[in-house]
Amino acid sequence: MLLVAAIAIGGPAAAQERCDSACLQDKVDRHLLLMGEFDNEEALTASLRDLIASGAPVLRTVEETYAVWSRVEATEPDGSARPGEMRWRVVYLLGSLGMRDAVRPLYEIAKAELPDPRLDEQAFADELRIQLRAVAGLESLGAIDELRDLYRAGGLLRNATAASLFVLGENVGDVRRIDARTALAEERIEPTNFNPDAGRPAHLEMPRTDDVTPPRN
Repeated sequence: MLLVAAIAIGGPAAAQERCDSACLQDKVDRHLLLMGEFDNEEALTASLRDLIASGAPVLRTVEETYAVWSRVEATEPDGSARPGEMRWRVVYLLGSLGMRDAVRPLYEIAKAELPDPRLDEQAFADELRIQLRAVAGLESLGAIDELRDLYRAGGLLRNATAASLFVLGENVGDVRRIDARTALAEERIEPTNFNPDAGRPAHLEMPRTDDVTPPRN
């Protein structure tokens, strides 16, 4: 009985010891793959629980995975996931692990300089989406100091960080909670804000000059 009890107690720990860096990488890759599938909440939850049980080493693996995807400039010919999408999934995972040590990488990601949208709109959209996800991760980890710094820095993350700070009990701006059940009834809509032709004289519709006819052989 003592031997059986010892094996039962040592089993999970021994299993964790056997999971080396390659094993952890496989687990992280599998989780990122699951994030791109539908109707798999049970498998995704089980995978996250397994990653959390792996402790601090898995956090290093996740950070390394982010760095790898950051070096990929274009979608692989034989793959379907864009690097921007994969990095977003990694950032989502960082915030989901519930580890305070994830605050630093999330903060670094959130405060990185955004690319010029005039040069590459897709890259700009990817980076902004990733940074917003990093802010959400900081919120879930209660990183008030880091969120304050991001808020003070201004820019496109100012509203998002203000909302996260509000959730954490700190109102840094004109933020208020909205009841979705009554918001539409209370909202006052000015038609001129939504109709670009409001108040303008009538104008004739200009003829289209582009050809949308499909080519024929």
